Amino acid sequence: MASTSTKTAARKSILSPSMILKGHGQRIYSISYFPDGQRMTSGSWDKTARQWDLKAGKEIEEAQSVCDGRVYAVAVSRDGRWAVTCGGDGNHGELKACEVEIGIVKTFEGHSREITCIDISADNAWLASGSWDYTARIWNLETGKLVAGPFKSEGPVGAVQFSTDSRKLAVKSNTGAYLEVWDVQSQKLDVRRGEYPGIPITYAPIFWTNNNKTGSGPNKTIIATFNFTEDELTKIYQFDASTLETVGIPYQGHTRHVTGLALSFDHALLASASFDNTIKLWAFESRQLLASFDIQNILRLVLSPDSRQLAYTVDTEGDCKICICDTPPNILAQARNIARKRANLDHLLHSDATRPPAGQRKPPIHAIPTVQTRRPPPTNDSQQPVFIRLRQLLHFIPRTNAGPPRDPLDAPATSPLPSSLSGQTATRFNQFEISSPPPPSNSVVQSLRQHLSFLVPRHRHGPPVVDVAPNRKFTRLAAAKLPEYKKVDDTRHPSSQQGAMCIGAKRFFAIVRVGHMDGATSTNSGGAPSRS
Repeated sequence: MASTSTKTAARKSILSPSMILKGHGQRIYSISYFPDGQRMTSGSWDKTARQWDLKAGKEIEEAQSVCDGRVYAVAVSRDGRWAVTCGGDGNHGELKACEVEIGIVKTFEGHSREITCIDISADNAWLASGSWDYTARIWNLETGKLVAGPFKSEGPVGAVQFSTDSRKLAVKSNTGAYLEVWDVQSQKLDVRRGEYPGIPITYAPIFWTNNNKTGSGPNKTIIATFNFTEDELTKIYQFDASTLETVGIPYQGHTRHVTGLALSFDHALLASASFDNTIKLWAFESRQLLASFDIQNILRLVLSPDSRQLAYTVDTEGDCKICICDTPPNILAQARNIARKRANLDHLLHSDATRPPAGQRKPPIHAIPTVQTRRPPPTNDSQQPVFIRLRQLLHFIPRTNAGPPRDPLDAPATSPLPSSLSGQTATRFNQFEISSPPPPSNSVVQSLRQHLSFLVPRHRHGPPVVDVAPNRKFTRLAAAKLPEYKKVDDTRHPSSQQGAMCIGAKRFFAIVRVGHMDGATSTNSGGAPSRS
């Protein structure tokens, strides 16, 4: 809905007529444009139907038709060939169709009381009529014969409308208290909503819309004022044509019951008239109130075929007239822009680019169970670089739910070495043996630190203290920062033998430390290595 400021600005605006047509002596109950937009027909309670030349701004007198009773409704076929009038009194109904070019008039007999509403099918072949005799009927315009009906309703009929494909007929009561949809071919009632009676009386028309091109929401809808409770014809509703359930929120803003309704041919702009003395213009797609104009004593209104003109009737005692105004261009442009954006969005959401073809949905993706297997024991190739052989030799086994990790080097220092390493204590690395002390060179240590930085032990609560078995030889390597260790007496070898052993934290490695490592170690008098 529009904001309060928008409503206020609209009410202060003036919808000035560009043309006023006078001639009828009593209430003008219906008006309709010809397809070219240059002529108009009108019907009045003065028992006349008139045609008007909109270029000249005057009546085409020779086209005037005099009826036996009041004229309630007029309509023009989409091809401009037929001009139809209906009316009558309490004793009979009057329905006539004039072939405009040649002036031949056909009369349709059947209704027993006044005929209050008519509609012509989109293909210009059929004519529908509704009457106070509680029936609606369908006629052949060419032959004048009854095609379908009578469709019996619960009360006097106030509006009839063909669906866009002419297969259905919507019927609304003259009080707006019930709405029906009939199948034309089978002549059976599809659905009904509401019941008779109801107040007040209204002859506001109803409209069908076709949403097949968007693929969203119901395929067909009906636009109508409806009386859900007594004296509630102030709102305009959109109904699902198959169920007559309301679609979305109503168009609301009038304070008294709606007397006139008009929908543009492109379904962009909706216009309404009310006894609250206002004309309101709505964006049909969004239900946004675009403008509101104060018009005194307005009764009926209609939009021109191109929606650029708005015509309405004024019912003032002694001054019955037709006023024609220019639709505000900015309002019309705004309504069409909203409709265009909505159509583009619906097309995008329901296009083939965003929707897979029927029967070609993607199959569901099933989870593939993974099986964790242990790696085969590494093989040694003396020709491989030292770094690659170390990684193959000292790889980690993935964790499983079977128990704690079991690394080939994950064993206490006092336990026997794993069988996979038992024969590798003399493995050569670049022409020196790990089991023998390397030459005291800083370059060797720096090289080991550079290439084996990933082997630096990670201690949670400081370096662990490990007991080392006497004179046990190790091939496990450690990083530069060695963990703390305790010395034990070597009972198998002389004390003069220089050697030192250390072991890394769990899942890491030890390296024999002999001689002067980084030039920072020395030998004490007992022959055991000590830290400087």
